[in-house]
Amino acid sequence: MIDNLKKLNFAILSCTFFLFTILFIFQTDVLYASENDQSILIKKVSKSYTQKFCNAIGFGLSKESAMKFSINETKQTFKKRKEFNNLKKELLAEEIAISVIEKCGYPISLSGEEGIIEFKDYYLSKDKAS
Repeated sequence: MIDNLKKLNFAILSCTFFLFTILFIFQTDVLYASENDQSILIKKVSKSYTQKFCNAIGFGLSKESAMKFSINETKQTFKKRKEFNNLKKELLAEEIAISVIEKCGYPISLSGEEGIIEFKDYYLSKDKAS
């Protein structure tokens, strides 16, 4: 009976030690936090860009003019945040394209998956040019 308790205690302690060792080595909370911060910033930038772009289209600017205006204004808005320059451009472009097509895709004659892909490519080309 005592031998069984000793084996059980040893097994519990071994599993606990192994678990804490793995968690300490990989530090999962740090990785999760950095990913979460970037996705939150991408959503904020996307929302800001979409609002500026759709308003510019609503005021009668062409798609190209609205694109240039929105890119420059969004960069000015977020230039003080150092994380802004480290955002993944592909993820940002994807989020912006989805948001723009959902909110004001009809006035620029874009809709659906094809519209998202076309707007994403157009955004990336204009972003590189500016």
